[in-house]
Parts: sequence; C-alpha cells; structure tokens
Amino acid sequence: MNFYFIFYFVLITSFTLIGLWIYSEKKLKGKYNKLINYFSFPLAIVGLYCVFRLNLDFGYILVGLTSFSLFFWFLGRILSLQKLIKESRSFFLILALITIFRSFLFEPFQIPSESMIPGLEVGDFVLVNKFKYGLKNPIGNKTLLSNNTPGRGDIIVFTPPHTSCTSKIEDAYPAGSLISALPNQVDIWKNLNNNCSNLGLKYVKRIIAIPGDTLEIRGKDFFINGKKIEKKLIESNLNQSVYMETQNSKKYYVGSSNLRELKFFQSWFIPNGYFFVVGDNRDNSLDSRSWGLVPEKNVTGKAQLIWLHWPSYGSFPSLSRNKVIK
Repeated sequence: MNFYFIFYFVLITSFTLIGLWIYSEKKLKGKYNKLINYFSFPLAIVGLYCVFRLNLDFGYILVGLTSFSLFFWFLGRILSLQKLIKESRSFFLILALITIFRSFLFEPFQIPSESMIPGLEVGDFVLVNKFKYGLKNPIGNKTLLSNNTPGRGDIIVFTPPHTSCTSKIEDAYPAGSLISALPNQVDIWKNLNNNCSNLGLKYVKRIIAIPGDTLEIRGKDFFINGKKIEKKLIESNLNQSVYMETQNSKKYYVGSSNLRELKFFQSWFIPNGYFFVVGDNRDNSLDSRSWGLVPEKNVTGKAQLIWLHWPSYGSFPSLSRNKVIK
C-alpha cells in the first residue's frame, strides 16, 4: 500500500473540506458544517495512521499544523469569520506552546528494545533534554546555538546514519576513524542500510568514547586511551552478570551474557564531531560496534528521566519506574 499517496490524499481532502466549511459558514450560515465535521473526524484518524506508518518526524507535523492554524487565523480575519478566528486562534496558541516545548526543550521517546537493560526497559517513556547540548532547529535538527557537548557516560537519543537512506557510509566511518575491525564491517553497514527510511530511526545508547579518544574493544572489555573502563561485578547467575561501570565519576549498570564468550577486537580513533555509542545490554545491542560512529549533528538530546512505563497496550501504564536516568 502506498501510504504517501494516502497521506497526500488526506492532506488535499482536508484542505477541500476546510474550504467547503468556510463557504458553508460564509454563504450558507453554517448549513453543512455538521456534515463536514462528520467527514473530518475519520479523515484525521487516517492521517495520523499514515504519519506513524511513514515514520514521519512528529516535529515536522507540529510545525506544519502550527503554521496552518496561524494561516487560517489570518484568513478568518480577512474574511471576517468570527468562528474561524476563534477556533484557529485557540489551535494556534496550543500548538505553538507544544511545538516550542517539544522542539527546543523536551521530546518524549519510548524505549523500543532490550538493548539498554538493566537501566532502561522496553516500554519506558523517557524525556529527552534537547537544550542540554544546544538550541536546535525543529526542522532538520541543525544546531542554532551550541551549549554543552555530549560526554562519556551520557545516554543520548540520536539517528544512526545507516537508518537514513540519504546517508553515506562515510557518515558512520569518517576517514581515519576505523583502525582495525572485522573483515566484513563495511558489508554489515550496507546490509543494515538496506532497511533505511527517508528520515531514519531514532536510537538510544550510551556514549563510550568522545572526539579525540582512541578506543580498543577486546572481547567484552573497552579501553579508552589505553585505560580499561572500570567495572565491578554486582550480581551473577548462570545466564547473565550485572556490573557497575564507571566513567568520569558516572556510575551505571551494564549487563553481560554468561552463555557465550565474545572473541572480538576493534580499534578506533574518534574524530571531531563524532561519538562511539553502545547499549548497556552489551551482548544484545546493535550499536557502534556494528554500524559505526554517530555524527554530532544526528544527536537529538540527552535522555533525562523516565516519566512512564507502559510495556504493551494490553497492560496498564505505571509510574513505578519514574526516575532520573544515570
């Protein structure tokens, strides 16, 4: 099914219905307004369905809706339609506040996989602090005003290059970054890139290495600038061990499988504007070890806190896991 065709059909039909509503209100004293409203409701549902199926960035949708409501506010003033002025003004004020909050301050994100266990679980809803690393343009994610830079141990939400069809392999493997790797490292990236989308998908991982770092991965151990990242065993069973890892005075828990050894070696140099990220569930995470580095321009923000836990539609939302993210 071509969801883009359906989406544009919904968009054009919506403008047509709005035009008919204005004509009905202006010329026919609102004779057909209720009938038009009946058609508009299911159309909005179909439109939202297309937004999710097409993986459209909700920030784009919010900016678009805010702009449309402002346009119809001015149109109502030009046509002297008090009802249109009142409705569009109300929508504009609400949408403008939501857009400002989501675009420049905090954005919600749901944890989709087990890659960040034990710290973050499937169904956790987190608030992403977008101003932590600077003020970004809601359209295109371009940084307008720099603030702090991401540091080792930070959990960030970002768009990996391999998930976007417009990216190139050089975006994940800039010149001089990959010193030693698996023989099929490039093939892995290309295979993953086959499942790309226009805007890419957002991931959540923890930063292990920052610009200027030399990183070596030996099995399940990470060495930053020749020094092994400190980790302390907290608990262990036949299946899994949990460690407390420490970076720059930041302490957090990571999981490691006891069912298999990992014979793995990589060597990296992290250039300016890039980060190396991994999941806290170290043996069950698709991360920089497989698809390369994260450009700083692709970072949405820092995962700040868990504000809701809702693992499935068949369960009730819970506030039991609400906490600041370490």
